[in-house]
Amino acid sequence: MTTTTEQQNAINVAAIQVEVAHLKLAVAELRTANAELDRKVDLVLAQLAEARGGWRTLMLIGGAAGSLGSGITWLISHLKG
Repeated sequence: MTTTTEQQNAINVAAIQVEVAHLKLAVAELRTANAELDRKVDLVLAQLAEARGGWRTLMLIGGAAGSLGSGITWLISHLKG
């Protein structure tokens, strides 16, 4: 009976070792994927930092044009009215 228990323990240990090996591989793949995502996020942040001034200018022009258009519309509606 002792040999059967020892054999079962050896099988259990081997199964756990295989699972650990698979988990190590999965963790390595996740680290690689995370490194790639970090690299891509850094590229996006760099692009946003470069475009920040351009976006501000476009928003200023759009806001001014919207205000001017609404002012002209208000003026025309009150002059006709």
